[in-house]
Amino acid sequence: MKLRRLLQSRELVVALILLGIILLIGFINPSFLKPDSLLAVLNSSLILMLISIGEMFVLLTRGIDVSVGAITGLSAVILGTALNANVPIPMAITLALLVGLAGGLVNAIGIIYFKVPPIIMTLGTLGIYRGTMLIITEGSWIERIPQAYKSLASSSFGGIKLFIWITLIIVITVTVLTRRLKQARYFYAVGDNEEGAYLLGIPVKLTKFLAYSLAGLFAGAAAVVFVAQIGVVPMQTGSGQELRAIAANVLGGVNLAGGVGSPVSALVGAIFLNVIDSMLIFLKVPGYWNDAVAGAILLVVVLIDYRIRQTLTVRQRQERLQAKTIAERTPRSLVVKEIE
Repeated sequence: MKLRRLLQSRELVVALILLGIILLIGFINPSFLKPDSLLAVLNSSLILMLISIGEMFVLLTRGIDVSVGAITGLSAVILGTALNANVPIPMAITLALLVGLAGGLVNAIGIIYFKVPPIIMTLGTLGIYRGTMLIITEGSWIERIPQAYKSLASSSFGGIKLFIWITLIIVITVTVLTRRLKQARYFYAVGDNEEGAYLLGIPVKLTKFLAYSLAGLFAGAAAVVFVAQIGVVPMQTGSGQELRAIAANVLGGVNLAGGVGSPVSALVGAIFLNVIDSMLIFLKVPGYWNDAVAGAILLVVVLIDYRIRQTLTVRQRQERLQAKTIAERTPRSLVVKEIE
């Protein structure tokens, strides 16, 4: 029974496949299994992890946000501009997070109060945020990031990068809150049955408002990590990350129909996609294969997960049918005698 429950967990299935891929790469290129290499892969996953966790809240409520990559880019531009203007690092980081939050709030207001469909609203703001980036920078990269800020990316504690610790703490905290806090379960209730949630007294509008706001906030946090790790702010910052975030969530087990998923889902999916990218580098496969290989593996994983779930569902039905048949064939006198 425990094994069956474990196999029904998409996160576990993906994690096992991920482990198999890591071991396979290590067999071909043993240097991949070195702690430094594995930590480097984890470190490179942080940006996508943060964006994916924010996107997870939106997907849980049966919504979608394709502007999170643009929000990351705009937050990075604001952060880089502030740092170049000699704004203190804590204040610059706070400003980037507020810009991310503001981007999410704009999406929430349009979707919830003006009834704009999520895909239309976030596609529109995607263009607005990208355009704002170009207006602020006049199409130029921001390159003069202070060394004091870039050194944050190389700071470590116990041999592990500071940003890895911070991100893992965020993941653990959000996971605990979504499982233990009653209000956090509202995201699942709204995504599972919005009308039913409303009838139960759950604040549906507020819950969806928070979902899009959190998506923007986490996108802003991703910008904070990005600028420190990369050391420059290109105009392509965050481009395509919204689709990768959605793919990471789906891969990890977040249901696009809403109501199913967890921060661990986003975490596992993000690491999986980055491992694929790193695998191709270690195997010396040209970079233009990345999207094709990642897409193919995503389909394979989803199909494997579907087959496992289908098999388990069929077995459960057979067991229930068998138990019902036995109960119908058992004489009532024997049942009464057993009860006595």
